[in-house]
Amino acid sequence: MSNNQFYLEFENQFRGKRKNVITTLYHYLGLIRTIKKINVNPSHLDIGCGRGECLEVCTNEGFNSVGIDNNQDMINTAFENGLNVIHGDAIEVLKTLPDNSFDLISGFHIIEHFTYETIISLLSECKRLLSDTGILLLETPSIDNLSVSSRLFYLDPTHINPINPESMLFYIYQLGFHKVKYFLINGGPLQLSSEHT
Repeated sequence: MSNNQFYLEFENQFRGKRKNVITTLYHYLGLIRTIKKINVNPSHLDIGCGRGECLEVCTNEGFNSVGIDNNQDMINTAFENGLNVIHGDAIEVLKTLPDNSFDLISGFHIIEHFTYETIISLLSECKRLLSDTGILLLETPSIDNLSVSSRLFYLDPTHINPINPESMLFYIYQLGFHKVKYFLINGGPLQLSSEHT
């Protein structure tokens, strides 16, 4: 089994079926629809698009969406679902894209796979590629969740870097983004439990 096929099977086993991942992305529909109200023909780039779940959600909402991934088996799944994907290294592909060309850039569970230097390069390219009203949306496992920081993060052998949200906010501000916020979402079954239990 190739590394690409191995990681696709890993995603299928541990991340879940495409349909379930798409359902979790509905948390972002308010943001996606707000961007669409501001931009007549919104453009979207999904970095590390994998099987294409976010591409599908945004395309269905009227975005001109394109994804980047370096795993050909993942890309084949996205192609089978009629999605637009570029095969290649994220940073190298980003460097080829024109300035101010996207209203939304997303990256779901990718930055924890990168070194500090690569994260800075990625953020710099995203800043260059975003339109004046563009939004960068990144989702990563939360180190504030004890189960994630002590066990689940290390389930994926390709994870390199647990992300501290405070340092990430600092990097993003330093690179010239105007507003930065982070939210804790998809918290699991204990998310709504009493703080005393």
